[in-house]
Amino acid sequence: MKQQVKQWWQQASGLLLPVLHRYRAVLIVLLAGILLLGSGGWFGGAQPEENAPVQQEEEFALQAFEQKLQERLGAIEGAGRVQLMLSLEQTGESVYAVDARQNTNSDSSRSYESSLAVVSDGSYGEKPITVKNLLPTFRGAVILCEGADDAQVRLAVTRAVGTVCGLGADKITVLKMKAEA
Repeated sequence: MKQQVKQWWQQASGLLLPVLHRYRAVLIVLLAGILLLGSGGWFGGAQPEENAPVQQEEEFALQAFEQKLQERLGAIEGAGRVQLMLSLEQTGESVYAVDARQNTNSDSSRSYESSLAVVSDGSYGEKPITVKNLLPTFRGAVILCEGADDAQVRLAVTRAVGTVCGLGADKITVLKMKAEA
């Protein structure tokens, strides 16, 4: 029996060794992949914590946005004091998931039934599943700044507001602020 096993091993190794030598790079990559898949996060992979707080969706607050942008515009060289007013085309909105069912009646007519998809919050309450939140669309901007008499300052302020708000230069007006007495 030992002799037969020894003989079989010699035949198998004679056939396998050239194949293993030829495809060793492929086998190494394959084994590394299997090891990584089998490790199951042993190497410090990011695991969500069970008690991690759920991030709340931030609602768009126009005044806070204007204040932040006003501060940034005031940091532009030569702009001086800045006052900003933005107008909205439409406010932001949330798009919710909907469950839709098609009903076929006996008289071959079809009707559709839909309901808002909800998820339980764990404390006997339900809230709708949000698919996406659409940010508001801006209509235009008026900026008053002390340095508006300089064309470079006007251009810099116009570009900054246009970039942040997605407005074209024709929708942005930069005016010289009245000097305080």
